[in-house]
Amino acid sequence: MRGKARIAHLAGPNATIQNTLPLVTSNKARAKHNLSLLTNPDGTPARFDVLRPQRLAAPVTVYVEQFSAHPLETDAAQLYGPPDGYIDNTGRLHKERQSVDDRPVYEVELRPEDGLYPLPYMALQADGSAWEEECAFPGAPEPKARQGFFPDGSRSFEEIDRLQVGEHGVGNLISGKAEIHFYRILPPSGYTRGLSADRRTDTGSGDIPSERRGVDFFPYKPPHLAASAPRPALARATNAVQQILASGKYDGAIWTEGSPRIEETIYWLNLLVDTTVPICGNAAQRPHGMISNDGPKNLVDSVEYIASRVWQD
Repeated sequence: MRGKARIAHLAGPNATIQNTLPLVTSNKARAKHNLSLLTNPDGTPARFDVLRPQRLAAPVTVYVEQFSAHPLETDAAQLYGPPDGYIDNTGRLHKERQSVDDRPVYEVELRPEDGLYPLPYMALQADGSAWEEECAFPGAPEPKARQGFFPDGSRSFEEIDRLQVGEHGVGNLISGKAEIHFYRILPPSGYTRGLSADRRTDTGSGDIPSERRGVDFFPYKPPHLAASAPRPALARATNAVQQILASGKYDGAIWTEGSPRIEETIYWLNLLVDTTVPICGNAAQRPHGMISNDGPKNLVDSVEYIASRVWQD
């Protein structure tokens, strides 16, 4: 049986597939700090808080109501094993039902090492106000703006593995088939304050020095701070990709970039990079995490194609 494929992810510029939606302060945080709540367009209270993938800092035990994953689980209740216990009206857990009003529950310990969990976004701005968009205020200069693009592909691939569900009801849609190494060729975001070597998530060595927008990384939003890669950057990318694939370590590569230019880039790499392994190009029409975003499936399809080795025929 063949082992997992080894794939190089190559981060290119202006890549919507590596872009995210603004982190907006949740109503849970707004209520906690006596800030104005988010409302619907008609002024009525928002029904739910949006949940964003985040990491737990410490283990926590939660109680999940039995039969709450689908409305028709109760219709097949006879097929299920017993719950872990019952929660009464005061919130206490009992091993046996004490009242008809007790709710059957599963006891689950969530741990930091489990991975990301969707949670309300609790952060505020330094002045105590809520985050409403990526910038501290509309049109803010770069020092007052956050970045929405991922600096390399590791976070988006992790979120796909953790949160996306395949047709058979299971996840790990990428790591189950391939080992991915992440390279920042012409990345869509960067470390403006630098990054120490021990915190790097990409494949590389040493500290990352302070990076500059339009020189080291190339985003298209916030729109007033957009930067596109200059034409000579294509030569830089070609040389980097050639060196990575000439190592012989990889069964293929995935290049991600904005949809307006990715076809031309892939055509260029096809002409100039001397390799016998495939370079797949992936783009998306909607940011990562947005309703009906197409990026995760595109990436999974590329992983499956490379891992299948049908391209060797």
